[in-house]
Amino acid sequence: MIAYLFDTLSPIGDILGTLFRYAPLWLPVILLFAFWKLWVASRRALFITGKEPVLLEIRIPKEISKSPLAMEVVMGAFWNPTGEATFVDRYWKGGVRPWFSLELVSIEGQVRFFIWTWKGSVKHIQNSIYAQYPGTEITEVPDYTLEFLFDPDKADLQGMELALNKPDPYPIKTYVDYGLDKDPKEEFKIDPLNQTLEYLGGLGKGEQAWIQIILRAHKSEDKKKGGPFAGIKSVEDMFELVPKVQDQMKKTDKWKDDVKVEIEKIVKKRKLQGSGEDDDNNKGVTLTPVEKEIVGALERSITKSGYDVGIRLIYAAEKDSFNSAHKGALGAIFAQYNTGHLNGFKPGFGTGFLYPWQDIFGWRTATRKKEIFNAYRLRAYFHPPHKKKWFVLNSEELATLYHFPGQVAETPTLGRIESTKGEPPVNLPT
Repeated sequence: MIAYLFDTLSPIGDILGTLFRYAPLWLPVILLFAFWKLWVASRRALFITGKEPVLLEIRIPKEISKSPLAMEVVMGAFWNPTGEATFVDRYWKGGVRPWFSLELVSIEGQVRFFIWTWKGSVKHIQNSIYAQYPGTEITEVPDYTLEFLFDPDKADLQGMELALNKPDPYPIKTYVDYGLDKDPKEEFKIDPLNQTLEYLGGLGKGEQAWIQIILRAHKSEDKKKGGPFAGIKSVEDMFELVPKVQDQMKKTDKWKDDVKVEIEKIVKKRKLQGSGEDDDNNKGVTLTPVEKEIVGALERSITKSGYDVGIRLIYAAEKDSFNSAHKGALGAIFAQYNTGHLNGFKPGFGTGFLYPWQDIFGWRTATRKKEIFNAYRLRAYFHPPHKKKWFVLNSEELATLYHFPGQVAETPTLGRIESTKGEPPVNLPT
């Protein structure tokens, strides 16, 4: 038996011996790779911690007649791809693209709009909002998340991060679909944000709900598929290797590439179903009205500025005020942006589990609650230690999710400015 055991383990010993013999070759590579990872992480951490975060509260006037198109214009202030343009920026300075957090918050039913940013971007954001909404008040305020002490013995919270039902290029239902781009009269407006505001305004004493939309400028940073050696079958093909390697090193944009892929799928499906003639006969495939709408929506979605986006939701309350119905309704308020043939939101990472045996003792749930709470406070989504899988939305979609509503939003606890402040006349006697 012992001899059999030694015979069985002998190949393993030979492998380990070979590995140790060639350690001077592979060990420095591994150590260099580990050092490089630590170096990049440390430089990036220094860069981020060196920035001064600022939380701005936006108080909106009583009368807003503009459509969400005004907010779509404001979104241009958040499209800032600078900070990591060169090798020196990324790996020596540790630079990253600026990110921002658009927040809709209810504190015991009082609804408030916030924008989190770095100090250097404050003036640009203020100017962009004032240009479209001249009656607003923008003030720097203390961080409301620091005022809530999450003590599991006294309070409870539930949270989740949203994901998309379909690939990113498929758009959600936007304000254009609701007809708000045509600036209808207030009594005819159907603003999808109203449902969110009503939910937030319906919370009671001891309850809070936080909605966080974290975004940064989207840019081409995906690796091309196939690799430089794909398609090489002969010596002649080897002469094309250098340009292939150069082309492979260029980044591609999967958000835009997927549009072509999805349209090809739709056309191929229609051909297989025998509808229309083949393109080889100079006759296009006949698409159904729904398929035409999908193709048009896909092509239109990438004509606007894209943003990497993460959406995080938290419902928190004191133990005696915790309402399970309010907890469940928080995720449901995004259902009005969903369409069956295009895109929509679904729950992603969250604090709960589907089955009790997934967390018998509640330890995993407690860990997740702390994680999502800390990630919200840090406004973290794109970098460790709270790096998550984001998706891409365009400026129109973001303006639908976050804009300043008109009078059609009658939530009584939505704080509005009673009167518009103006500058005194220049010829006023002193």
